[in-house]
Amino acid sequence: MGRGVRIARIFGIDVSIHPSWIIIFVLTAWTLADSYLPNMYAATPITTWIVAAVLSILLFVSVLVHELAHSLVAKAQGIPVRSITLFLLGGVSTIEHEASSPGREAVMAGAGPVSSLVLGLACTVLAWVTAGGTVVHAMVVYLAFINLLLAVFNLLPGFPLDGGRVLRSILWAITHDPVKATRWAARTGTVFGYLMIVAAVIWGFRLGDLIGALWTGFIGWFLVQASQTAYRQATTETGLRGVPVRRLMSQPTGWIPGDITLRRAANDYFIALNSRCLPVQDDYGHLEGLICVADLQQADERTWGVDQVQDVMTPLDRLQTVGPDDPASEAFHRLVVAGVNQLAVVQEGRLIGFVDRASVVRHLQIASHSGYLEPPTEGHAASDAPPPAPPTGVAPPGGQNSQPGDHGTPA
Repeated sequence: MGRGVRIARIFGIDVSIHPSWIIIFVLTAWTLADSYLPNMYAATPITTWIVAAVLSILLFVSVLVHELAHSLVAKAQGIPVRSITLFLLGGVSTIEHEASSPGREAVMAGAGPVSSLVLGLACTVLAWVTAGGTVVHAMVVYLAFINLLLAVFNLLPGFPLDGGRVLRSILWAITHDPVKATRWAARTGTVFGYLMIVAAVIWGFRLGDLIGALWTGFIGWFLVQASQTAYRQATTETGLRGVPVRRLMSQPTGWIPGDITLRRAANDYFIALNSRCLPVQDDYGHLEGLICVADLQQADERTWGVDQVQDVMTPLDRLQTVGPDDPASEAFHRLVVAGVNQLAVVQEGRLIGFVDRASVVRHLQIASHSGYLEPPTEGHAASDAPPPAPPTGVAPPGGQNSQPGDHGTPA
């Protein structure tokens, strides 16, 4: 999922809206104004549409609360949280890494549904005490329903839904192997996803509700894709066990000064050295940053003769780095979470190489062909380290979220 537009910063966490959010906002407002609200009270069309728009916003506020619950529990456990993004199917929290134990994983996963349940029950009480046939009553009834739906849907034991994460924490506690637990939990997510697709087909043919069937099928498809991605990440984690970054890294082909123009950088360095990325160093060999071909492409070519490398490079303080002796699995996880293609390998302030997705794939292919990459023996606890986390956050038709790693889950 691409980056969204930042709209706020809450508890030190950036909150963004992905462009796809506009689609569900419009569809939700339209559905509410066309069918739900006119059946709940009498009002002018303008009032109905205003209320529908406000309810659509409050729906995603509910999703935001759900995601904040995950994120705040993560921060309380000392896990950095990058951001929360609202998108077409709900919300996703980008969390640096998973919890360090099964118990903490269960608490983090359960925080979202609990927050939605509390909101749903609070709105249910308000629905009881407000007068029927009023705007306020119609709004709290809808919010009660949507938050309770969020809580129940996310508790389904299909990874990466919150219930699937709780299931993984239980399997993790039993097997003492988080990677194996992720693989098993991901399989349940795939099964639930296909069941939703089958239900959507039956729904469409038997009940004739095409819109509901399409939503259900789309969410099922999303769940299948998310669970299969989690399965692949767990398999990759298995293949990288015990492998240090230095075994995967490639040496830089050269370095580039920061005070030369982009045109000279392109012609005399990138083309001459046939390199995608080059470290930017000062005259004393100290690393200042990194510049890649993508940085040149994003710059205005008409100013290549004026703009300098230091103007477009990624400075050292924003550079994604790892150490040569760090676990390769950690580097892989950071590649996934940060959404970058490669990391700089730095030792004592000097860049000594790069590790990228291609090098991970090459290692796994070689290990697989050589017979080195084999699933761990049944019952063997190879590691208690947390596995890479797919994003969290997905949602049921009309409302939703979950916890992508990006800590996110269908809601």
